[in-house]
Amino acid sequence: MKTRRLITMVAALALAAACNSRDRSQRTGSNLAQRLGANQDSTSDAESGSSDRDPCSLLDSTEVAAAIGALSAPPYRGSFKPDADAQSCRYDTKDHRRILVSVDWDGGAAAMKMVGFGRKLTDPIAKQGVEQMGTTVLSTGDTLTGAWDQVAQGPMQCCDFHALKGDRHVELDWTGTRLTPKTAGALLDSAVQRLDHPLPINGAAGVTAAMAVYAAEAKDSSLVMCDLIPQAKAEALLGHPLAKPPEPGHGAAGPRECDYTTVLAAPGVIPREYDLSLRSWRDGVVEFEGDQFATGAGMHAMRRQLTGSAASPASDTSGHPPGPWDIAAESPSPGYEAVKGGALLKVASLDKAGALALLAGAVQALGPGH
Repeated sequence: MKTRRLITMVAALALAAACNSRDRSQRTGSNLAQRLGANQDSTSDAESGSSDRDPCSLLDSTEVAAAIGALSAPPYRGSFKPDADAQSCRYDTKDHRRILVSVDWDGGAAAMKMVGFGRKLTDPIAKQGVEQMGTTVLSTGDTLTGAWDQVAQGPMQCCDFHALKGDRHVELDWTGTRLTPKTAGALLDSAVQRLDHPLPINGAAGVTAAMAVYAAEAKDSSLVMCDLIPQAKAEALLGHPLAKPPEPGHGAAGPRECDYTTVLAAPGVIPREYDLSLRSWRDGVVEFEGDQFATGAGMHAMRRQLTGSAASPASDTSGHPPGPWDIAAESPSPGYEAVKGGALLKVASLDKAGALALLAGAVQALGPGH
């Protein structure tokens, strides 16, 4: 994360510390298994450009793949959209997960101060932990050690670490992967150790091919949800006729959102309403994990306020129903959300059975490739 973006984020945290910070991919703006080439890094500066100040020069693909799963392509510069000038390097897996490595090659001390300031605002809500020079004790009980001068968890983020070495700042964001804090810390340590001796990897080399795949995936950004689930299909899924034709939503998803209203079930009974949307067409698992983290943080704050206990509750998977998706859960607002491939779909409704039925229908309608 560049320092100026970090300062902007912390300013926002100061205004609304309890709000869920969105993944960096949302602030700058899958299946790369379609052949971006062999899963090998660039081999020399002479062949593919200098690795000087290249964020992709700090980790080798083999160690990343060993941690998060087989990569679908070589790493490339960019956080959401490929960008040859980006100070983030992206590693995509074949199952639509990703990690980001971002570097401030100078100004790192100021960046870490902003991280610390943000944590002071958000820790009472989101997490607990004691920061020390060289180590950090996490709310999970894990203790990290590495070649850094200082390390910290990011504020209001479930899955990122920041490290300082001299005046250089490295951030590792593994949101949506299955990494543990210990494993993520080991990757971060490897990146920090290579700051003085970067690998001969050019992260700009794969941008052109990655951009072609990005453009193909972006077709879903123009999806019209009311066309994907028209009235007849919605009525079949819900088991009730609609009171009126589906209406395009008015939220941030634009045409990718559609509202459905059923007829009165009985005199005096309020009609049931459903808001179905494709919230993300790429990196859906990242937003999903962010939503789930925000929900957990809210429950943590409420529990601490009512009981005084800062202990984390036992894992509860009862809200993760089976279905045609990769993973699903109750969303922060009433209803459900589900990830399929790179996509995240949500249904806001007080009728959980109907919400799940619409969600399943929408996931299946997206078809293969998600």
